[in-house]
Amino acid sequence: MTEVNATVQEEAPKQLGPARLGFPMLLLKTLAGLAGGGIGSLILLIIAVLAATIIAPLTDPAAATDSVSPVFVFVVSIAAFLASTIGNILSVLFLSLTEREKYTKTSTTIYHIFIISVVMFILMVPVYFIASSINVGLAVFAIALHVILSAMASALIMEMVSNTKYALIGLYGIFLSIVLSTALLFGLYGGNNPAIVLFLALPVVWGSISLIYSIFSMIYGWIVDVYDEDFLSLEISFGQDYGKAVESEKPVVARAKDEAGAEFLRHN
Repeated sequence: MTEVNATVQEEAPKQLGPARLGFPMLLLKTLAGLAGGGIGSLILLIIAVLAATIIAPLTDPAAATDSVSPVFVFVVSIAAFLASTIGNILSVLFLSLTEREKYTKTSTTIYHIFIISVVMFILMVPVYFIASSINVGLAVFAIALHVILSAMASALIMEMVSNTKYALIGLYGIFLSIVLSTALLFGLYGGNNPAIVLFLALPVVWGSISLIYSIFSMIYGWIVDVYDEDFLSLEISFGQDYGKAVESEKPVVARAKDEAGAEFLRHN
């Protein structure tokens, strides 16, 4: 009986498309993204309280002046780095816990996220100096840019490392979520309250990534079920690539030994 069951399981067709998500998982992933982003915002809030006098121009437009202190730029850049790095790592960690069978390389993902965070911090420091020298209020947009780009890079790393076959789903879903969350953040800034943008950037971006990506994945799963075709799998080719046979690796042919040359070297 056991052999028969094993045979039936082996012959069962594999499900096309990614694992299907239900509403409970959609809600859980959204909460995981909000939690990670919320902790990152909490870090930013703590730094803002400890350095309230230095970063007052960011939270209070009336306190903005034309002069920019290097200490201001240093504190702002460090705050953005710590908040975004911690928020990104925790968001990825929480999301990986919701689908353990999918995200199996969490440690590798976190290492890459930390590396890209350091590189992005180095690249963003000149941006903070330039933005602050033009207008202190532009530092808000610099922080928002830092948060958005770092979150997008972290989410893409998570998908490419642990979900290679369906990395395109992650690419499309994350890109759509970044567009929507950016529009929402700019809409919030329209109220001339930069503090709202600063402290809501991480939860909004990661909540959007978790929600929109999950919805996109659910819609794609429905399309796969309807058309019985796994369009976004990296194993599928389109255009001129369609139908091409996969080239197998050429066998390594061992070279014949040069016995005459070896004998000459041994005696000379």
